[in-house]
Amino acid sequence: MKYTTIGKNYPEGKIVPIKCVVNDKFDSISITDECFLLIVLTEGNAAFKVGDETVSATAPCFICFNERSDPKLLSKRKCKNTAVYFHPQFLNINMTFDLIRSNSYEDIANVHDMFLMKPFLDEYKIVPITESCTESINTACTGMVYELNEQRDWYWTCRGRSYFMEVIIALERMYDLMQTGEISIAYNVKSQRLKDAILFIEGHYFNSITLEDIVSRAGGNHTTLTGLFREELGVSAMEYLMNYRIKVAKKKLSFTFVPIKDIAMQCGFKTVQHFTRVFKKYTNETPAKYRDRTFEKRVSELG
Repeated sequence: MKYTTIGKNYPEGKIVPIKCVVNDKFDSISITDECFLLIVLTEGNAAFKVGDETVSATAPCFICFNERSDPKLLSKRKCKNTAVYFHPQFLNINMTFDLIRSNSYEDIANVHDMFLMKPFLDEYKIVPITESCTESINTACTGMVYELNEQRDWYWTCRGRSYFMEVIIALERMYDLMQTGEISIAYNVKSQRLKDAILFIEGHYFNSITLEDIVSRAGGNHTTLTGLFREELGVSAMEYLMNYRIKVAKKKLSFTFVPIKDIAMQCGFKTVQHFTRVFKKYTNETPAKYRDRTFEKRVSELG
């Protein structure tokens, strides 16, 4: 496989099926039968030819190509990007091209909390990035590139995967938003103020945000926003924030061996003790127990 990252020392020669290129020139893309290509376009615009189709994108957005694509650059202007060439098996060894294209994959993915990869498999190739999520996506891209390039310790692959998961989580959420006109398929949110609040939470969950921060972004006052959350989602704004942090943490625990203290920090918790208390409150398990259980279940059912 052409698009890989090679271990320097931890361990030397380890082959990881992902390659990140900052400000890729796209001179010679050749991903057919090799990998997916995710372009995080942060500035400018770019156009590609895929078969008989022209794909034109303007920042900020994701551009998604799968292994059956043969994209050729037509033009680009003031283009700043992070190009991620990856095999889905970087996320989980079971995610082969055949499996994720199978009729049974959605059920398997839901059971094991895997990514659906729909932005790459469906007809859409361009997914806009909302302003409120730009910071979190850029931060995750920076962290991913740093970990994969610097390889500072034995956890470099896990940390790189962890940051990449944050990017894919954001991509799938933006994809849902684009397709449904709502925050996600699960939430048929009617209030624009509530949508703004949710997008702010999902774009800043890793920061120490307060209820005042959420209200300031959404507008109105505490009472009104709390009422909207309770009426439409059945939770308070801060409960939604904690739920979302735990959702991200569960994916990181399930598919990486990043130290739990690092996951706590990445998900907006100041201490591992606070993270453990909140995680157990929402799942009835400690983070370590959850990691062990989900790993054992996946191995027993998928091999």
